[in-house]
Order: sequence, then structure tokens, then C-alpha cells
Amino acid sequence: MARVLLDGGWRVAALDLDGAGLADLKGPGVVTRVGDASDGDTLAALIDDATALGPVVAGVANAGIFLDDRVPKLDDDRWGRVLDVDLTGPFRLLRALWPQMVDHGFGRFVAMSSVAKDGNFGQANYAAAKAGLVGLAKTAAIEGGRSGITANVLCPGVIETPANASFREAAPAAYEKFLSRVPARRAGSAADVANVCGFLLSESAGYVSGQVLYVDGGLSCGHT
Repeated sequence: MARVLLDGGWRVAALDLDGAGLADLKGPGVVTRVGDASDGDTLAALIDDATALGPVVAGVANAGIFLDDRVPKLDDDRWGRVLDVDLTGPFRLLRALWPQMVDHGFGRFVAMSSVAKDGNFGQANYAAAKAGLVGLAKTAAIEGGRSGITANVLCPGVIETPANASFREAAPAAYEKFLSRVPARRAGSAADVANVCGFLLSESAGYVSGQVLYVDGGLSCGHT
């Protein structure tokens, strides 16, 4: 995501738990910080760092975790942790960016949801968080429209990420069954998602707001 945005002319402030991955982003127009995206103080520190690059008027909330289990076995800790990272973290980012977006009459917010927002076996916490992002973005689109702020949601399907690789390794048969439901008959790449996000952050997307866009190779279309 960061590399696609840098190639598109953005200056980027990146926050991640993976310090090694962030090390690859060193260079002009980049600031990085190792930390938890669900922590408000950490987000505030990153935004302070980012002001050295210029006005901070766009945010991409794409950190996410899943701690799966069926509803009767899902304890409060796993419920709360997933909602904190996957839903409350994006809210805190949006809230922190809002004043600068209003001041500059321009703002872009993209939240990373999932096709699982409509429900998925063993993922009540994850599905609830990802569905909540839709309500958050649509509300932000309503409240921010007159200030030039747009807010949209991306719903990736089967994307080649470390989390997806773990799923494939742990349950190869289930993974192949899931992949077989994708009309494109392949997993997507992080770049597939990042390219759509780059458009939504651009001036060209100024009249696209409150929308839910699927980047899933047709997975959400139904089955024949």
C-alpha cells in the first residue's frame, strides 16, 4: 500500500508492528513508526511525525487481526481485541485526521473491510468489526461532504497476505475450496487492493464517497 501511494506522488506516514517491513520504506517523503494501530497515543505520535511532510489529509486504515471461534466459545478478550484493532483503531485515525482535513477543505479516508463483513463461520468478532467500518465510513461521508472529505470502504476477497498464507498452510483443503469460489480463479495481490485505494485517495475520486467497493475477483457476485 505504502509503495503504491509513494509511486502515485503521495508522501507517506506508515505505522506497523513489523519494524523490519517498515525498514524497506526508508527514504524521502516517508516517515515510519513501529507500534499498534489501535493505540490512540501511538496514532497521535505518528500524525505529529507526519506533519514534517506537510498537511495530513488522508488516512488508510488497513491494520487488521482475527481471533476466530464460534459464538458460544468466543470470549470477551478475543471479541474486544479484534474490535479494538479492526474498528476502533480506524475510528481513532479518522477522528485524529478530521481537523486537518476540515482546515484544508480536502480529506480522504479509506477503511479496509472484507467480504466477511456479511458474516463468516467462526468470525463473529471479525465480521462485526468489518461491518462496522461500513457504518463508520458512510457516516463520515455524510458529515464530511461539505468540507471536501470523502470516506469509502474496500472489501478485499482472497488476497495474498501473510495472514492468508497462514490460513493456506493451516487448512489447505479449506483454502482451495474458498479459492474455487472466486470467478477469477486466483488470489489477488496487495497491489490489486492498493491500486484501487490510490484512486479513492486522489482528486479524481472527489465525488465518490460513502461507497463499498469489492476487490475480490468476483467472489461477491454469487455462484453458478
